[in-house]
Amino acid sequence: MGLWSLLGAILFGGVFALFAFWRVDVVDSQTIRGVIAAFLFGLYCAIVIFGTSDKKRSLTLSGQTLLGVAMACAIAALFGAISEGYILAVMVGLILGFTADKWVAHVQLP
Repeated sequence: MGLWSLLGAILFGGVFALFAFWRVDVVDSQTIRGVIAAFLFGLYCAIVIFGTSDKKRSLTLSGQTLLGVAMACAIAALFGAISEGYILAVMVGLILGFTADKWVAHVQLP
């Protein structure tokens, strides 16, 4: 497992634990939750783009899929999803992570 997937797993695991198990009441505004969700999604995209863009790939397909699932579950936990929401988050994360090679090819870095 590469450095990007390890850092991503630590970050998303920490965020997931923070919002799912600790139930912090400080983050009760929908706007703040939306900003945090957008940050997590952007961070996931950056990890996948930079982890797969080199000739020597540092992020495996299973790593990017696992990060996609972790990111989607962290966002579901952030918004207090019920069990069906987590199932949907896992499915969206699987699709996003598994197809990352396709959409990363369309990203043009400056």
